[in-house]
Formats: sequence, C-alpha cells, structure tokens
Amino acid sequence: MKRSISSEDGSSKKRPSSAVAGITKSISACKRCRLKKIKCDQEFPSCLKCARVKVPCVSLDPATGRDVPRSYVMFLEDRLKAIMDKLRECGIDPSEVQGNLPATSSDNPSAIQLFEESQRKEHEVPHDNKYAAYLINQGTSMQRGISSSSLTKDSQENATKTTPETFFPEDSRNSEQSESNKNFAATGSLKNNASNSYLGDSSGIPFAKLVFTAVNFKPDSVNESSDDEIKVREERYEDYAKSESSTDFDPLWLPPRNVAESLITRYFVDSNTQLPVLHREFFLKKYFEPIYGPWNTTISIVSDHTRINTAFKLPSNASGGETEDSHEPWFDVWLKKVEEGEKNIQLPRWVRLPYFFLNMIFAIGHAVEVLRSDINHVVLFKRRAVQFSEELYASDDRMEALAGTVLTAIYSLMRPNVPGVWYTMGSALRLTVDLGLHAEKINKNYDPFTRELRRRLFWCVYSLDRQICAYFGRPFGIPEESISARYPSLLDDALITTFNDDIEDYSKVQTSMATSKVIALAFFKVRRIQANVLQVLYAEHGDIPRRCPDLETWRSSVHSLLEKWLEKDVPKTYRKMNCKFNMEFFHLNYYQTKCMLYGLSPKNLSLSPKAFAIVYENTKGTISTYDKMCSRQKINFTWVTVHNLFMAGMTYLYVVYYSDRGINEGQQYVEGYTASILRVLKELIGTCEAAKNCFVIYKVLSAVVIRLKFDMPQPVLMSKASFGHGITSNGMTASETNLSPIERVGNNPGDMPKMSFAKQEPTESFGVPLDQFFAELENTASASENESSNGHLSSVNSPLFTDGQRNHTKPVRMFAPAKDGQRIIDMISQVTTESIWDEFFGKAGASDTPSASDNVNENDLT
Repeated sequence: MKRSISSEDGSSKKRPSSAVAGITKSISACKRCRLKKIKCDQEFPSCLKCARVKVPCVSLDPATGRDVPRSYVMFLEDRLKAIMDKLRECGIDPSEVQGNLPATSSDNPSAIQLFEESQRKEHEVPHDNKYAAYLINQGTSMQRGISSSSLTKDSQENATKTTPETFFPEDSRNSEQSESNKNFAATGSLKNNASNSYLGDSSGIPFAKLVFTAVNFKPDSVNESSDDEIKVREERYEDYAKSESSTDFDPLWLPPRNVAESLITRYFVDSNTQLPVLHREFFLKKYFEPIYGPWNTTISIVSDHTRINTAFKLPSNASGGETEDSHEPWFDVWLKKVEEGEKNIQLPRWVRLPYFFLNMIFAIGHAVEVLRSDINHVVLFKRRAVQFSEELYASDDRMEALAGTVLTAIYSLMRPNVPGVWYTMGSALRLTVDLGLHAEKINKNYDPFTRELRRRLFWCVYSLDRQICAYFGRPFGIPEESISARYPSLLDDALITTFNDDIEDYSKVQTSMATSKVIALAFFKVRRIQANVLQVLYAEHGDIPRRCPDLETWRSSVHSLLEKWLEKDVPKTYRKMNCKFNMEFFHLNYYQTKCMLYGLSPKNLSLSPKAFAIVYENTKGTISTYDKMCSRQKINFTWVTVHNLFMAGMTYLYVVYYSDRGINEGQQYVEGYTASILRVLKELIGTCEAAKNCFVIYKVLSAVVIRLKFDMPQPVLMSKASFGHGITSNGMTASETNLSPIERVGNNPGDMPKMSFAKQEPTESFGVPLDQFFAELENTASASENESSNGHLSSVNSPLFTDGQRNHTKPVRMFAPAKDGQRIIDMISQVTTESIWDEFFGKAGASDTPSASDNVNENDLT
C-alpha cells in the first residue's frame, strides 16, 4: 500500500512522489530515529516522533553521512516554489525565465551545441549519451569560469537564457508540466525486463550504485530467508545472549584436569604464539600449580622439540600460591567440598588471581575454534574470570594487571563482549604508556627477566593495536615515532629465567633451538608493515616518506619488505616453530596487506592494470584461505572474520566488475569464489549479529555482478597493447608475473590455496530476484541527484563486451572513476561498521544486571 498524507480538510491523498515514481515507502528510517535506535514510522513529511518534539525530520546519505531530505524530488519542488515566490517579491516574473529545453511551442528552440562535448576532451562520454555531454560541458565550464554564451556562437543571442534551470509554469501550464513529469517518471520506472536495460557496452552503472542498491535491497525472499539451517544458526546467537545474562552458573566451577590441560595447550599454540602475553613457566608456576598442581611434562605446550623448565623459580616479588597451612592444590580441596555437599564455598584469596587467568585462558582456548566450540562454555569461562577482575586490578604488580587486560582484549576480538575490544584496548594502551613499556631507556632499569616481560607485553599491545586499526582504519594508540622498545628475545621460555645472572639481556642472545617465538616476531614485523601502509594510504594527513620521490616508489619498497618478510621471517616448518601452529594466519596477513597496499584507499581511488592483477590474486587468496580454514573448522574469530571476509569479497567483486580478470577465468570460477564467501559467512551466522546482514548483502551483490558480467555476448579480450609498454596480458611487468611468493614455496604448508569448484555447485543467481533488483536500481538511479550532477553515469563504461547488433569489434576498456572509488570505500566501510558496531564497542544490554567488575576501570589500572 502506498503511503499517504492528510490534507487540510482531513482527507487522505497520495504523496505526489509516490504516485509518480511508484515509491511504496521510505528507503530508511529518519536520522533521529536511526541514531536513537528506535522504530521510525516513516510518515511524511515528518515522522510522528520528530513532529512531537518539533525537530527537523531528515535522512542520512549512506555514502557521505550528511543530512539529506526525506524525498529529494519533493524537496526540490518545495525549494523551487520558495525561490519563485521570492522572485515575485523582487518584481521578477518566473514565467519569463526560460531554460534551454522548451516546454511549449512558443518557447525558444534548444541550443544543440550545448549537448556536444566541446570543453572536456580528456574522457569519452558513453555512446549516444547527449545528456551526459551536456552535464560535462556545464560542470567544466563552471569550473573554468566559462559562460554558457561562449560555448557556441549560435547561442550568443540567448546567453542569459541558457542555464540548465527548470521551473513550474504558471497556472495555464501546470497541467502540461505535471503530465510531462509523470511520463518521464514512468519511463524511468518501467519494470518489464528491467535488468536488460543495463546490459550493453554503455550502460554506465558505477559499482558504488550497485553497492548502495544492494545494501538497501531487502525483499522478503532475501531478507527473511526460509533456510532452516540459517534459522538454527540464529538461535545460537540467542543462546549466546542468554548465557551472557544468565545468573544460573557456579562462579567457582573448574573443569577436570584433562580438559584444563587441553584448553591451555590450545591457547598457547593458537594464541600465545602470536601474542606471547604469558611466559609459559611463569604461568604454570603462579597460576596453574596453585589450582591443579604440577604440570604433566609429557604434554607439550609449544614444546614439541624442547622441554619445559620444571626448575623455574618465581621472582621474589611474586607469590607462588603457597599458603602457610596447606600446599594441596585447590582443585582437590574444592572437589572434596563439593562431594561433601558443602554450600557457600569460600574462595581463598591466594587463588583468586589464578582463577581469573585460568578461566580467561580457558575461554580463549575454547573460542579459538569458533565452529566447534560450545558457546555456553566459552561465555561461562569468561564470566567466571570477570568475577575476579577486581582482584586483578588491585594487584600490586601493574604488569600483571596489563597482562589480564590484554587477555580480555584478545577475547573481545574473538567474540562479542562487554566491554568491547576498542575500549579494552584503550585501557591497555594507557597503562602501557604509563608503565613506559614503549621506551627502551626505561626498560634498561630493570633486571633481565623483568625487561624481557616488559618488551613482550609492549609488543603484544602494539600488535593488537595495529591489527585493530589496520582492520578498521582507525588512528594508532601509540605513534610510531614514540616507540624505541626492542623486540623480545627469540629464546624459548625454558631458557628465560629469574636466576641467570650471567645474561645481561635476553634479546641479545642468539639461539638455533626450536622456539615458538619466531611466530610472534613474524607477526610483530608484519604489523609494522601494515602500520606503515595505513599511515601513508589511509591517514588523512599521511605523507610519503622523504626517501621516496613518489607514491609508486614507496609502494614498491613496501612490496619488497612484504616479500622479504614472507621469505625470511615466516617459519616454514612445524619443527622450527616448536608446535603445530596454523600457518594459514601468515597467508591471511600476506594477502590482506597486499590488498591494503594496492587496493582502493583514500589516496588510491582508482586502480592501474598492475594493481587490478595484484588485488585480484590476493583477494582470491584471502577467500581461499578462509574457505580452507572453514572446511577444517579452524576459524578463531567471529565478527572480525565477517568484517575481513566481507571487505575482501567486495574488493573481489569490484575487480571482477571493472576489469577482465573474471572474464579470463570464466563464470564458473567467479561463482566458485563467491559461493565460498557465502558459505563461510553462512557458517558464522549465529556467532555474531553482523554475519547475516553481510551474508544477505553479499548474496545480492554477487548475483548482480555475475549477471552483469556474464549474461552478455562473448567478451572481447583486451590486447597486450592496451596495457601499455612492457606490461603483459596479466597487467604486470615480466619480472612481476609471479605475484605470490607463496606459490614458490613448493609443497610446504605455505602453498597457495587451491580451490576445486566441482563441489561448489552454486545455484543460478544464488536465488536472488534480479528483476526486482534492477527495477530498484533504476528507481534509485532516477532519484539520485548526486550521481547525475557528478557525472558518474557518464564517466563509467560497463564491462568489456561486443555489441552484436552494431557489429563493434573494438575493445572497450572499463574505467572506475575516482569519485566512485571514494564512495565504494565509504559505503563498504559503513556496512561493516554498522554491522559490527555492538561487537566492536561492546554490546549494550548484554547482561540484565551487569556487575561493576564487568567494566575495565582505568583508574584502577593506573
């Protein structure tokens, strides 16, 4: 049912815009309702909530974030009427003002010369697009200060009357103008074979427009999927929310020893290897032994080829958990009390910190395998740890408080949590600076063991900060120029002790022994490379280093650093790592850094042929890696994985749409990669709220891009000459043909992931109603003033195709305009930001009765 508004006499009549354009409802809620996260009734011209408090009812432009009218057409009509009334007040008759297009036979004829491209020669306009040439002429003339009268001699006499203005004629011409508007709107909203109107060599659909339409395209068949599997997964997220707020759990419960050993081993292999927050022997002696007793040395903790140091002694200022009256492990004591039926068991003070660290490690160790883990167990482990966070922040050892905060941040990065990772990392960064961990001159004042712990804690905080900022384009917590701390030692933890007085600095000791520290060092180094890329390409005032004369020189130097990192710093065997660490994480960071370096960014709004080739290969690598990890159920992030995979998938579609990469490999390969993305996103539904939204949007957009790219006549392949001198058909120089050194590794675990599409079996168009989409796209395009005024529709050619009807054989290259690139960056970022907002900052209302310990208190930390 079309929306209606009430007239002064109380009768109801259709909105003019609805009657003309066929709009059934507003595209989105108004700005105020959106910010307050309340349901908007979408009444026009103002929703009832805005009308009640007497505030302007406006919408938000999803591309720019600026205020826009609820209906742009009605806004223009209203604004034009106000201007006409003002002209009458000034003694000017609006009916005497004429534009270049005649409305009646008594008007002046059109100046045809204005529709010929006479000012702007740099770009060709789409074939037979007269209006595009007119817009380009007007825009270029205004920019250069050239009047309309100077465009052509034939229009000299009518110079004052050749402005592209429109107006409402007086009473005698109202009906004719209204009828003309209706006919024009009806032409733009035709629904019969709507999708076919975009298939051709001059359709001119910018990718940003496709993204915008896909984000707002929510028919019932897509938005409310009937897939029972999705509904079952969504119920898991409800279970997660219930676990977060449930009061029915035992805060003192402990898992059996064998389960505890398994979770601790998993934490040290999958998490502590990347971010070595905990010294292994220190952890065992201070936190594990007071609860469970001595560790079983036959069980490896990143010690597959070395031994755990059972003779390790805690520093003099750290308590080992012993008490004067008992050395019995608390687990045995607690188990006896439970078996005897004792109620209200009191937890001794000396095991409260071990309770926090053990439960947080259990939570992370359980969560590293998202697709296998029991969501209730993960949440309850985390909640038990939070019960004792006040004890952590009251510790005399502020390094201990920092370590506990970093563990909380790691968990928050893996699962939605309160507080979110952004605020948790804010506390960790402030405490890091307060302790001076970033300054090497301060580290020198401590004994070798403490100095080593300070360094590794700093680089853990640094790595997390750079990782989060690189993913979400945020400024760093600690600037690079303030950092002087050395990298931590590569020695195995068994050799880093508190009583080796003959070693002055562990970082200076060389070793050939197998050690998991090579993993952490590799990640620290790639985070520095990512920070460099982020600072130059994504920071608003980022500059190219002085040593590089231009952007391409700098990019080549970073490219070389990344290749060197992969070849020299990334360990290639499990023996060298001293554990079975999942090497796919190295591959992901390699691919993602390449995409950051060569993909769309605020300083790189259009891609060269070389960049297209590199981004295409590395987005495929990212997709393949996530697909492999999903098949092996080795994914350890939820909302972060959704964000990264969605960004990679959108970039992949962008390259397929604007280049010939997908055409060269064929429709089956493109469908295979998009089906892989959808499969992983579908698997993650139920782990975070962002998964389903990104799944639906990507399902729609991928189906549309495949339809536009492949449901066409046979494409004309681009010749080598079109790439420029010295460039191969792959878009790269001969020396750069092999894009990924991962392919040169051989048969090691670092081989480039290969995908078999025989098992993909993607359904046609992924079940998306494309005719409805293209009809919506046409409505969006006809109502979008920004697109036409900026000339987006005129400056973009659709993919490379032969026009069979005109027998054209000349290759047509597709270019992505810079403004389109900026809009794509803005819109894709907005989609993921809105989807993961609660997970990033902390889901509000996750607990019905949050305790004071649920929040990290910065005053307690510092």
